[in-house]
Amino acid sequence: MRRLFARKHEAPPPPLEPIQIYTDNEMFNGWVMPGGERLTDILQKGDEFAFLPDGADRDQPGAWVQVLPDDTRIVVPPPHVSPPERRQTRERQSVTLTIGGHRVTGIAHLRPGIERDVYLRSTQPFLPLTEATLTAADGSDPRGFDVVIVNLRWAEFIDE
Repeated sequence: MRRLFARKHEAPPPPLEPIQIYTDNEMFNGWVMPGGERLTDILQKGDEFAFLPDGADRDQPGAWVQVLPDDTRIVVPPPHVSPPERRQTRERQSVTLTIGGHRVTGIAHLRPGIERDVYLRSTQPFLPLTEATLTAADGSDPRGFDVVIVNLRWAEFIDE
């Protein structure tokens, strides 16, 4: 009689997804594990999230860095497609703002009635912009992204 023994397999680690984080004066490339959640939602909660700097070993103790959302100015998140049932009708509005040493131009998808709402900063401090262009404040070095998330608490100027 032959016995078959099941081998114990460990589940593969969750996939890492690319991210860029801009602070006051630095930009960091690296990786996050959002677990299927939109990074905008993670940032809006205000809780720390784990970030693995580019080139670091994910399995090395101490390689992961905890990021406080309020310390971020601009985030280029991993690609994410929301399920159709989570999508809401939104007003598309072109927005340009300056934050730190950068200018961001893109499309804000705002709920009807809150366009240019001054209270948006306190209720939703992180604003995702699609079809975004990120440049230096002087307009040089333009780079296009599908989505850029800006921390409105640090926005110095919003074009009207």
